[in-house]
Amino acid sequence: MSVDFGTDRLLAFELAGLLYALPIAGVAEVADIPSIAAVPMLSRDVGGVVNHHGDALPVVFGEALFETTAVLEHQHLLVLARDLDDPDRFGLPVDRIHGLVDGTAARSLEPGNVVAERRPHGDRLMSVLDPKELLERAISMIETSMATDGQTHGGES
Repeated sequence: MSVDFGTDRLLAFELAGLLYALPIAGVAEVADIPSIAAVPMLSRDVGGVVNHHGDALPVVFGEALFETTAVLEHQHLLVLARDLDDPDRFGLPVDRIHGLVDGTAARSLEPGNVVAERRPHGDRLMSVLDPKELLERAISMIETSMATDGQTHGGES
């Protein structure tokens, strides 16, 4: 996913009580959370798939991406992509949308680290995510989960 890192707007959202932000250029849509179906051979802890405008959209749970055990109350689905036709798009269920905030995107200095920078935002600390690293981690988690035997896999949704 190539994103214009020169953007001066970020979309702030909450996941497991923590505040995150992504460059708005990397968010194609914010939608209500749909029913997430299981995918054979993909651990239910990692993700699933949703019907998104007639296409199958892979979904990766924040619990897996950010390695949290918090109980999450997903209310929205971020469709992360340059646009709705981007083949490298995926869904990220989030708990709450905080809206647009001023600020520039940041690139992660460490390969594999999705958090590019931490910034104060009001009385909270906001983690600005690198969309390229986030996509790479999501793909890696799906591939690893589907290749690993002995885990709880998808089935009924």
